[in-house]
Amino acid sequence: MDEFEIGKEYSREYIHTVCGGSKQAFLPTKRGKVVAACLRMDLNPQAPDVVLCNSGAAARAAGRTLAKQDGAIPVFIRAETDRFRYVGQYATDQSLTAPLECEPYARNSSFTVGQISRVIKLKRC
Repeated sequence: MDEFEIGKEYSREYIHTVCGGSKQAFLPTKRGKVVAACLRMDLNPQAPDVVLCNSGAAARAAGRTLAKQDGAIPVFIRAETDRFRYVGQYATDQSLTAPLECEPYARNSSFTVGQISRVIKLKRC
């Protein structure tokens, strides 16, 4: 997938046009697959290597989907409102759901460990 250039910023509209899925979701899905990750550093301080899924229904469902999905997705880090910097193609490496396993990842985020339903570790492809 070479629609994106590493280090370049894109709008959610453009990411949506290329990848599909929701323009609001941090893990937009299309046809039952997560098609991208659009991450905020305050919620995902270890992004792009670690993605935190909160306990909301949409985040929980998208996290579950990404955890068992094969293949790489484009990952973006929010630079400013509606500007996301492309950091590369990543695939799921590990998925953690036990609170004790998730706790270290919650530390520097805006979430409490009780708000995190899943931690997904990604690897660059």
